[in-house]
Amino acid sequence: MANLLKQTPFSIGYIETAYKEKSKLAAATLQSANGKWVSAREENFKAAAKYASWTKKDHFYAMLALQPGDASYPIVAATFILLPVEHAAMNKKVVAFFDYAFKNGDAAAKKLGYIPLPEETKAMIREYWAVHIK
Repeated sequence: MANLLKQTPFSIGYIETAYKEKSKLAAATLQSANGKWVSAREENFKAAAKYASWTKKDHFYAMLALQPGDASYPIVAATFILLPVEHAAMNKKVVAFFDYAFKNGDAAAKKLGYIPLPEETKAMIREYWAVHIK
């Protein structure tokens, strides 16, 4: 998609920031839910995540689009993993991998164009794992 956007004059598309950065494409300045104009920058993506209603009760499902806050970029998404309950032993291994990535992967994620989760969110996820991954 990034290559197609790059090759098509006056085109508009929706791609991950990582692909935008790698392809040296421009991003739109958009109006936040609070009516402020914001650019597609890491701190504005983090602002959207800051106001998300992450909860353990809802298994961390949250729509990050149009979050409140003057600086919240209005088009933000999170990536989720789903683990089947019938594969408890494998799920423990997957969780161990993600825990390792949470502890050691922020620099690599940023280098690839992704934004690491805040430490508070990682702590909440670990609490969730303690209850749900046995």
